[in-house]
Amino acid sequence: MQRINLLDLIASLFSRDSSIIFTNFVDPLGNFEIYYPKNWNYDRDIAVSDGKYSISFEKNDNRFTVSVDISLPRNFEFKKYAKHELEDPSSGIYSTMKKTRFKNMPAYRREYSYVSGGKDYFGAGVIFFSGDSVFYLSWSAPENEKDILEPVFQHMLEKLRLHRGLKIRK
Repeated sequence: MQRINLLDLIASLFSRDSSIIFTNFVDPLGNFEIYYPKNWNYDRDIAVSDGKYSISFEKNDNRFTVSVDISLPRNFEFKKYAKHELEDPSSGIYSTMKKTRFKNMPAYRREYSYVSGGKDYFGAGVIFFSGDSVFYLSWSAPENEKDILEPVFQHMLEKLRLHRGLKIRK
């Protein structure tokens, strides 16, 4: 007999697409938790480098990444940091950031399109400053799946919970 996780069942009841079952992921470093589609995979190995790490959730060409930067300098300027992360052309993606708020925190958003392997993709992201850490959530998927996946990505954003977790020292 297959056991059903009660939290997974409740999360799926509140998802926009009831055919997608979400499951809870708790960051092993203690900084956040998020619900992701149960049939997706995620990186089980986390490499922390210079106080930064990322965890990616993916299935096929669909990807949702949570990046955390805990090693902020003393005179940290969030706008400058966000501009570098979102508008730096060295990433190969040109986009313009837009100022916003995320869960009542200062934030910037971006949306973009790109071609990879002859296939059109869409992508977006939000970067926000929690007061002691920067979180960057980004996602991308094939353009022809945008209408299906955009609600999945939005659900993941809405369900993100931050914790005062492990602080990585420089």
